[in-house]
Amino acid sequence: MKPFIFILLLSLTAKSCDETKHIYVADHLVDCKGVAPQKCMLIKGKIVDEWTTFYDQIEGFEYEEGYEYLLNVKIKTIKNPPADGSNLKYTLVEVFEKKKTDKQITLNNKWKVISMQGIDDLQIRPTIQFDADEKKISGFAGCNNYFGSYDPESIQLDFSKMGMTRKMCPDMTVESAFKNHLRNVSYYKIENKVLSFYSANDETLITCELE
Repeated sequence: MKPFIFILLLSLTAKSCDETKHIYVADHLVDCKGVAPQKCMLIKGKIVDEWTTFYDQIEGFEYEEGYEYLLNVKIKTIKNPPADGSNLKYTLVEVFEKKKTDKQITLNNKWKVISMQGIDDLQIRPTIQFDADEKKISGFAGCNNYFGSYDPESIQLDFSKMGMTRKMCPDMTVESAFKNHLRNVSYYKIENKVLSFYSANDETLITCELE
C-alpha cells in the first residue's frame, strides 16, 4: 500500500501545479525585450486591470491583431526550465470572446447619451466630452454643465470629483440619474461606435454615440 500512496501523493502534487485562468488579450502588440527585441502581447486578468506585457507564448492560440480576446488558459509549472525561459507553460483551453476593435474611434471625442439605466424615455440628452491633450472632461448633465479631469492612458474612470454649475430646472430627473451613474462608473468600452460605461459589477450604466 505504501508505494501506491506515495505515487498518489506525487500525482496530486503534480496536478496542484496546474491551474486554469481567464485572461484578456489586447488588440495590438508592443515592443518588448527578452533575450532579443521582439513583439509581445498585452494581457490582464480582469477587465478593469491595467494591461501588462506578456513575454511568453500561449500554445494553441493564433493571435490576430485588431481583435481583443478573452481566453481560458491552462498554466503549468515547468520543472528545470531553460535559463533564458519561463518556468510557466501556457496552453489555450478555449477562446471565450474574439471582438474586433475600432481603432478609428477613441474616447477623445464629444459623446451624446442615448440610454441610461433606469430612464425609459430619455427626452433630455446629456453630453460628455473628453480632451486627451488637456486631460479634461466636460459636458451637459441635463440641466447644468460639469467639468473635471481624467487619465487618458487608463481604461478606468473616476467621475467622483467633478465640478458642476448650480442652476435649477423644472425637471431634474435625467440629471440626477446621470450624476448618480457617473459616480458608479468603473470602466468603459467602445464597440461598434458606441461608448458604454460600466459599473464594477459589469452593469451597463450609460451608453453614448458620437455627437
